[in-house]
Amino acid sequence: MHRRASRNSTITNCVGIDDGPFLSRRLGGSTAPLVVAQLNGPHLVKARVGRISVDGLDATTTALRMLSSLPLRDSPILLAGATFAGFNIINPRVLQRRFRTPTVVVIGSRPNNRAVKRALVRHFPDWRRRWRILSSLGPLHHVRTVRNEGPIFYEAFGCDDDEARGILKEWAYVSRIPEPLRVAGLVARGLFPAQPLD
Repeated sequence: MHRRASRNSTITNCVGIDDGPFLSRRLGGSTAPLVVAQLNGPHLVKARVGRISVDGLDATTTALRMLSSLPLRDSPILLAGATFAGFNIINPRVLQRRFRTPTVVVIGSRPNNRAVKRALVRHFPDWRRRWRILSSLGPLHHVRTVRNEGPIFYEAFGCDDDEARGILKEWAYVSRIPEPLRVAGLVARGLFPAQPLD
């Protein structure tokens, strides 16, 4: 199945990255699963599973390593937000520069940046470093990928807005969330069910 994102390129593969359930540091959590799912049309063709630190700073490095083992061939990379396992940040600019493919941060609802910054200031001595990455990601756009459902929000790197919107619309098969992200989330939750709190 061919997915056309622009006049000049036909995209048959797309990659989604999402994390799985984890315990907060306050409850003793130390790591969380990170899943990379590569789809060809609606079919899952490759998956990679790694571990990242809860509230750590190793998510970008881990994502780079996992993606390097895949035959990307210009596959767009979709991220389920920019923060994983709490406030462990994947820097989309780093991924885009490394693999030279469109990289899009996808968010289900408009983020509250003031609340994010307050949480960082309150809990992280290195909050300036984390906030510098997060605050530099904009501008935030939105697109309605499925009729009669609310929009999703996104930040795009390595492609213009029209191409980003085309990618997100063409890969939304089942819900407003693009299928590579939906599948990555399903794999993460299936392999790593929620942990008990006691």
